[in-house]
Amino acid sequence: MIPVLRSHSLKFPPLALFTLFILYNTGCSPVHPQQWYNQQNSIPSIGSAQLPVYTAGTTFVFSDGTWERIAEANPSFVVWENNFAERSLRSTDFTYRPVKWESKGVKGYRSFEPTEYLYSGTNASLWPLSVGNTTHYDEKNKWGVPGIYEKHTDAVWKCTVSGIEQVNVPAGSFATWEITCSRYSRSINRSTLTLWEKMTFNYAPAVGHWVILEQNFKNGKPKVRKELVAVLPSLTSLGIDAKSSIGIKEHFQQTLGTSASGQMERWSNPAQKISFSMTPIATYKLADGTPCRQYEQKLDLNSYSKSYYGIACRSETGLWTVPRR
Repeated sequence: MIPVLRSHSLKFPPLALFTLFILYNTGCSPVHPQQWYNQQNSIPSIGSAQLPVYTAGTTFVFSDGTWERIAEANPSFVVWENNFAERSLRSTDFTYRPVKWESKGVKGYRSFEPTEYLYSGTNASLWPLSVGNTTHYDEKNKWGVPGIYEKHTDAVWKCTVSGIEQVNVPAGSFATWEITCSRYSRSINRSTLTLWEKMTFNYAPAVGHWVILEQNFKNGKPKVRKELVAVLPSLTSLGIDAKSSIGIKEHFQQTLGTSASGQMERWSNPAQKISFSMTPIATYKLADGTPCRQYEQKLDLNSYSKSYYGIACRSETGLWTVPRR
């Protein structure tokens, strides 16, 4: 995260980071409120049900090594870029697929409208979230290589807030809203629908994004599951000066290298109104013996306050970095 925002040299098989939590826990885990709720089998405290608010420069790293960075953000839309050099324009409501996307010379566009029924209307949004909220909408797709070919498809989506769930992912333990979305294709005569895909999101208000995404396809494609490994802020995008950035990065390395699990360490620059705290949550090892530490950070900058979660592993050079492509 903060220390080194570059590709890590370590190689991780899919979901290796999640597996290490089960197989290589060294037992160094402090008391955590969310973990306590989970252990007591009680309904977790869920937090905000409003649309997420994204900050430009923030990077989300997932358990398969992929990552997505916010290139631009405002209350209406988010421009994402990923490790495959793909860009997409999306609503802040992540249950909708990109309105515009571009990948390896292929460009695509989508439009959405609430599904019309003869005797009832439909909701265009699930937000603010509440268990039982449902939305139905029609999706029109157009994509292809400009000047060479163009394809069109239509789909119908149904999304439901199906429950509240406490989940554990590499980045931490979170109370989440579980949202399920099903995509149906229309027949030629448009009178029948065929289930094509089912997606499940676990949205964590503490993170401001989903922490688990599952995709199940009905055409034989492999199932996809992604879990959050880390949320990485961009210090430059937040307006933090170079000297302070160096101090925060050094603080990150020192805390992970020397502090006990559960021990919070602080760094501040009063002149710039910057306060940064970091707490290692637990220590783990990969199968090859590589040490990894789960952590929680909090950054206060003027009126901006945000918590960041993740896991970092120590490389052969001794640096702690978030594993990613």
